[in-house]
Amino acid sequence: MSNDNTADLVLKSINIVDVISSYISLSKSGSNYKARCPFHEERTASFNVSESKQIYKCFGCQKAGNAITFVRDYEKISFYEALQKLADKAGITLKNSTQTKVVNTKRDLIYTIYELANDFFISNLKKHGVSAQKYLEQRQISSEIAQKFSLGYSLDSYSGLKSYLSRNYINSDIFSETGLFRVKEDGSDTYDLFRDRLMFPIHSVNGRVVAFGGRALNPEQEKQYKYVNSPTTDIYTKGKELYGLYITKFDISKKGAVFITEGYLDFLRLYEKGITNSVASLGTALTKEQINLLSRYTKNLILLYDGDNPGIKAAVKAATLAVQLGCTPKIMLLPDKQDPDSYLLNHSVQDFYNLSENATSLVNFVQQNNYLFSDTRQAIQMLMDITPEIEDHIARELYIQDVSDTFNITEQHLRTSVSTNQFQNRNVTNNNIISYKFEEERKMLKFMLKNSDMIKRIAQELDPSYFINNELRYMYNFLKDEQNEDLINNPPLLIEQLEQNHAEELTKLFFDEDYLDNIDELIRQLKLRKYEYDLRVLNDKIAHGNHSAENLEKKYFLKKEIEKLSKNVVRKIMY
Repeated sequence: MSNDNTADLVLKSINIVDVISSYISLSKSGSNYKARCPFHEERTASFNVSESKQIYKCFGCQKAGNAITFVRDYEKISFYEALQKLADKAGITLKNSTQTKVVNTKRDLIYTIYELANDFFISNLKKHGVSAQKYLEQRQISSEIAQKFSLGYSLDSYSGLKSYLSRNYINSDIFSETGLFRVKEDGSDTYDLFRDRLMFPIHSVNGRVVAFGGRALNPEQEKQYKYVNSPTTDIYTKGKELYGLYITKFDISKKGAVFITEGYLDFLRLYEKGITNSVASLGTALTKEQINLLSRYTKNLILLYDGDNPGIKAAVKAATLAVQLGCTPKIMLLPDKQDPDSYLLNHSVQDFYNLSENATSLVNFVQQNNYLFSDTRQAIQMLMDITPEIEDHIARELYIQDVSDTFNITEQHLRTSVSTNQFQNRNVTNNNIISYKFEEERKMLKFMLKNSDMIKRIAQELDPSYFINNELRYMYNFLKDEQNEDLINNPPLLIEQLEQNHAEELTKLFFDEDYLDNIDELIRQLKLRKYEYDLRVLNDKIAHGNHSAENLEKKYFLKKEIEKLSKNVVRKIMY
C-alpha cells in the first residue's frame, strides 16, 4: 500500500472531531466546531473544525490542515509518527512503508541502550544516590521536578552501567559506539564514562533520550570536570538539541515566546516557578541548528544568560545569529550579575516578569552597553555586518531602520558601510507585491476546488503567470496538473499532498464559501488585475528614469488590454 493510499485510508477511518477533541475541548457552532486555538494564545475561540470536510482552520494564527497535520503540529512529531498514531487508533496496520518499518539497526540499538541507561540512573538516585539527593536538596530542586525530568545518579563504579546492560542482554561489542563508555588505552576493554555524578538526561524534541550530562557532586570532582557530557554519537550531535524542549514545546508555541538559559539548573528553576516556556542551550553557544529548531515553535527568543561579561557576550553573539535567521531576539539581564537560578530563589515570579518587560533588542542592547566595543563606530559596524545575512528582505529593511533610529544615523549612510550590491536598486516589484491583494487569484482557486471538471478548460485559458502570488501560483499549477479528480474532491487527502505552508493556504480556501460561479467573469477579472499590476510596476520603472522604447511599447499594449477587458466594468485605473 502506498503512503498516499495509507493516509487516505486512515483519514477515512477516523473523525477529525474525535481526534482533536481528545487534545482540546471543542464546542458545537452551527455546522462546525470551535475552540480556543491550541497553537497560539487567544481569549476568544477562532479555531474551527469542519466535520463535513474533515479539516480545521484557525482564523487567528491561520494554522490549518487535516487530522494528521493536527497531531503532527500539536505533538511536534513527524508526519509518519502522526500517521502511525492515528492508524493505531483506527486499528490499521501500516505495511510496506520503508518510513514506518521498525528495523533493528545499530541506531535503534543505541536508542534502546540510552533508555536502559536512563532507567538505571533513575533507580540509582533512589537507592544509592545519597550524595546526589543531598545536592538537589541544597540547590532546592524538588523531588517532583527531579522525577519529571528523569534526573538520576551514576554509581561510583567503573562497571556499574556496563554490568547492568550486560544483564539486559546488550552485547558489549556495541559499547564503544554508544558514548557511554571510554575505551582503555590498550584498547582491551571499556569502562563507564559517568561515575558518581548527578545525571541529567537530554531528550530529543520527540522525547527520546539521546545524551547525558553528569554534574560533579564534590569539590575534588569539580577540579577535574564540573560536567562530563556525552560525545557525538549516531543519535546525538552537540549543538542540535535543547534541554527541556520535549516538555516545554507546547507552552512555547502557545505563549509565542521562549526564555533561553545556559544551564540545566537555571532551566529547572524557571520550570519549577511556573515559567514553562523555556529551554536550556546545554552550556554551549546557541547554534544555528538550535535556533532553527526553536523557530518551529516561536520566533520570539528571550536570551536569559548570566549577567557577567562572558554571559553578556554570549547573549550578543546568540542574538546576532538569531537576527540573521529571521528571529526576533531580546536580551534580558538580571541585576547584580545573578543567574536565573539565584535570582528566582530570592525574588518573586512577578519580579522576574517585570524584568522581562525590559528585555531589549540586539540594536538597543548594543547601544546601551557601549563598553562592549571600543567605540560607537565599531558597534554600528558590527550591527551592519550582519545585514546581508538576513534573508527576509522586509526583516532586513526593518532592521536597518532600527539601527538608523537608535543611533540617529541616516539609512543612506548606514548602507554605505555594507556591500553596495546588497541594497542598491530597492525592488519596486517586491514593494508592490507586499501591498497587493490577491482576491481574484483566490476566487479562481476556490472555483477550481468546487468545480474540478472545469480545471482543464481553465488551464487552457490561463497561463500560471497570471497568478502574481507565488504561493497561489504554486497551488494553481498543482491543481492544473493533477489528473485525479477524486483527489481534488477529497479535502483532507488533498491537503496531505502539499507541504505545510501550501496545505495551510489550501485549507483556508476550503473554509471560505465566498466565490464566483461565473468562470468567464473570473478569468476576465484575473487577467485584468494582472495587467493592472504589470502597468503599476512599469509606471514605477518609468518614473525612476527607465524610458526605453521597449517599456513605452509595453505600456501601450497593457493600456489597450485593460481598456478591452474593462468595457463592461466601471473601474478606476491608475495610469
